Amino acid sequence: MCRAAWHIIAAMLILALDTTNERGGAGIFKNGDCLATAENDGHANYSVLIFEMVERLLADTRLKLADIDLFAVSNGPGSFTGIRVGVAATQGWGTAFGRPVCGVSELAALAVQAQPQSGWAASLLDARRGEVYAGLFRRFPGPAAASAKYEAQGQGWISKSADLAEAFSQKLPAGANLTCLAREHDQAARRAAEALPGAIPRQVVPGLLVPAIARIAAERSAEGKVQSPAELDACYIRRTDAELHWRE
Repeated sequence: MCRAAWHIIAAMLILALDTTNERGGAGIFKNGDCLATAENDGHANYSVLIFEMVERLLADTRLKLADIDLFAVSNGPGSFTGIRVGVAATQGWGTAFGRPVCGVSELAALAVQAQPQSGWAASLLDARRGEVYAGLFRRFPGPAAASAKYEAQGQGWISKSADLAEAFSQKLPAGANLTCLAREHDQAARRAAEALPGAIPRQVVPGLLVPAIARIAAERSAEGKVQSPAELDACYIRRTDAELHWRE
C-alpha cells in the first residue's frame, strides 16, 4: 500500500530503498507524497529483487531513473549482504546520473515512522546471536502531530536483552519519558522490548520504513546535508565476521 509519508514539502523526486532486512522494499516519493512502493515478502534475494522492484516502480509511475533527484537508502544496521546491495545500487545510480545520495540509519527510520509522543524513543532491531541493535532518539515536536523530528543521541549499540534497562538508565537523563519501538515482524526486538520493566511503554510499528527513509532524506536535502555517491558508507554497528576473525 502506498500512503502519504511525510508532512514537509520537498520539490524533488526521491527513490528510497531498504534492503537491510527481510521486510524491506523500495518507494518513490514526490513533494511529500508517496507515488508507489514495493515490499519484499521475506523470501527474495535483494541482489536481484531490488532492481526488479525499482523497474516496476518506475513503470507504475511512468518515470525513469534519470528523473530521480535524490537516491536514499537505509545503510544499516541489519543484514551485511543486504546493506551492501542497497548501498552499492544507490552509489551506482547516483554516479551514473550525477545525483546526490543519502544514507539513513534504520534505527532513525524506525523512530520517524513510529512518531511516538514521548520525549524519548528507543529503536530496537534484531541483531541475531541473542542480541539487538539499539538507538536512542530525542523528540523535537513539529507543527503537526506526525511531523516531529527525532535526533539521535550518540551512536547505536549492540546489547543483550537483559542489559537494555541498565543501558537506558545510564544513557537517559533522570525522569526521561521513553517509548521502546520494534517492527511488527521483528520477533527478537519485540521480545527484548517486552522484557523491559513494565513502566516503559512499547510500540509495535507495522509496514515499510521507506516512507521514513524518504522523509529523513528530504529533510537533510533541505538542510544541505546530502552526500556524494563516494561519501556514502555502510553503518554496520557490529563488525563483520571477516573482521572479527581476522588475524595478523
